[in-house]
Amino acid sequence: MKYRHDYSLSLGKTIQRIKQTFVGCSIQATTGMGNRHRKLLLSFLMGVLLILVTPKLTLTQAATNENIVFPSGADVVNVKEAPYFAKGDGVTDDTTALQNAISENRLKQIYIPNGTYLVSDTVDISEGSNIINKRFFIQGQSQAGTILKLKDNTSRFGGGASPTPVLKCASGGGAATAFRNMIRNITVDTGQGNPEAIGLRFSANNYGVVEHVTLRSSDSNHIGDTGLELSGGPLLVKNVAIDGFDTGLAYTGALYSATVDGLTLSNQGVYGIYNKRQVLSIRNLVSDNSVPAIKNDSGGYPAHGLLTLVGATLNGGAANQSAIENTHDGGLYVRDLTANGYQYAISNKVDSVQTHQVSPVNEFVSHPILSAFNSPQTSLGLPIEETPESVWDPLDDWAVVDGAAQKDDTAVIQAAIDSGKTTIYFPKDTYKVSSTIEIRGNVQRLLGVGAAKIEAIGNLEDSTDAVFRIVDGAAPVVIIENFESDLGKAFGFEHASSRTLVLKHLGMGGYRNLVSGNQLFIENVSGWRWYFKDQQVWATQLNPEASSESGRINIENDGADLWLMGVKTERDVPVITTKNGGRTELLGGFLYGNRGIPNGTVGFLNNESSQSLVFAGYNSSYKPYIRDIRGGVTKDVNSSDMYAMKYGKMSPLFVGYEAGQASPSSTASSQPSTGSSSSTYDPSVCPAGTTFQALNSGVVIFCKGCRKL
Repeated sequence: MKYRHDYSLSLGKTIQRIKQTFVGCSIQATTGMGNRHRKLLLSFLMGVLLILVTPKLTLTQAATNENIVFPSGADVVNVKEAPYFAKGDGVTDDTTALQNAISENRLKQIYIPNGTYLVSDTVDISEGSNIINKRFFIQGQSQAGTILKLKDNTSRFGGGASPTPVLKCASGGGAATAFRNMIRNITVDTGQGNPEAIGLRFSANNYGVVEHVTLRSSDSNHIGDTGLELSGGPLLVKNVAIDGFDTGLAYTGALYSATVDGLTLSNQGVYGIYNKRQVLSIRNLVSDNSVPAIKNDSGGYPAHGLLTLVGATLNGGAANQSAIENTHDGGLYVRDLTANGYQYAISNKVDSVQTHQVSPVNEFVSHPILSAFNSPQTSLGLPIEETPESVWDPLDDWAVVDGAAQKDDTAVIQAAIDSGKTTIYFPKDTYKVSSTIEIRGNVQRLLGVGAAKIEAIGNLEDSTDAVFRIVDGAAPVVIIENFESDLGKAFGFEHASSRTLVLKHLGMGGYRNLVSGNQLFIENVSGWRWYFKDQQVWATQLNPEASSESGRINIENDGADLWLMGVKTERDVPVITTKNGGRTELLGGFLYGNRGIPNGTVGFLNNESSQSLVFAGYNSSYKPYIRDIRGGVTKDVNSSDMYAMKYGKMSPLFVGYEAGQASPSSTASSQPSTGSSSSTYDPSVCPAGTTFQALNSGVVIFCKGCRKL
């Protein structure tokens, strides 16, 4: 899959583009800036420079160049070694060998070297009891080279059978405790003559990931039931390709959310993506299909879900098809969509009113946009940057942390960091830390292997000091990934450097920034106490769950540019507070109510700053959901102002900012719909007597009063 933007530019064109960027910026636009905005602008322009000079990358090329290997001291379970002896020769049936390696080694890294592993039944990623369904780590050597292949014409997957997964992870385990499941860098091939095969049935909760995975039917007619069937959540699907099957990705049920970043779909028979009642947020989607790329379905009023899509190219199509079908009152937010070959880019039906959009679509919202004050009728459109990929250094550049013999691992960890190596790895163990550790020198990556855990002890556990302090060093980017934690009052991270920090696949929170103008990327993380200040932040699949009795917060944006896609929270404290001129853009939030929320508890507080919000609240009712303070005046958006959905209310788009605060790259038209439409109406008073103003000639206008055209 090629990323939606093609950044392959010659050096001459790069220089020309940079010159155009600077020439196009008005000097007057910067003379009135405060120091914070100057630093943020400089950070943004540096990011643009890095993007422009980065060679374009396809997922196929990335997979070809992969070679994921671990040092001998990493304590991984290699399925080809004793006592399992999987062959991976494409001839031997490896079902039993793979199953035993997985079932007997929960908490450890299961490593599958390159090869074709023939299977004749479901490989179940669970312990034998199928009761404990969390902390499973499946890692292939490469996405293209590690292949699990179902035997052709297997009766259990044939016609008349029930849909059955080739690879199954944590599905049917009961309570929502499938924490930290990970499947990375493999291909699942459902073979030929297996029409009821599901490539992967995957479940995770709070943080879990399917990353760099290909799911394909090698049948000449592309037959198969589903490529990727999701349940539970929140979870992340990252850089996945699905070829064939009736449905590429299916996500059904209610009360859960999932985030997808980088998905290629091709040769589906019914739908590329089928979402029913769930909160699904998608970015970087490419589809090559004659069937609808997306179906956002409901289960009767008001059993709706909310689907967010940012950046999509939907090719192929058919003259009588729409690329996206949202025809049962579901919530839909779409931005930067191109559809080729379809009759319509979007078909939308809300309150029995059918509308259609043609390509390209800058921005589309299924329902009327919500606002407390007069605000531009479009999202903030903050600049988006890709999360830096993890670097797999040569093994000579790795240093191990051996925590087996120590009661306090602080000195051992610091010594490994100061060893001069670039990657510091932590085999499956619990590492006890009593004082702050500095990330410095040559280190560019801290990597937990399997169920590695960080535990704060002693004075650190009872303080708000940080476990890790990122200070200046040789690497411009530092990546910390694959840990869970028990920190007490301690923070996980203190960002005391201009270096970019990446936090991914973590059950570890507590972050504060001390240096203005730096960058932070968060990906597939569960934790709370996020203090963002005077910086740029991109968060994909973030799960903060602070509670009132803890005295802690979820997210505070103090003068930062904060972009989030896929945020899930529960309990009873505010989700995001934005202040001191900060800008917050949330694309796909899920507020799960598992307890009563006291009156006066605000979900999203915007204090003299800027925010745009796409979110849903299930069984949760903040009172109010949104509070905007502008010019000393306070206005609220309550549950009664929002739109019905399964077990709650939704906001397909709320905007709360003054003109001039949106990103210069934001070119969306006025809402609630953009592009050409089959219906237009432009009165000044609706039948219910509610006065409103048409946003744009030739655009479908809804009335909040009567919900009619």
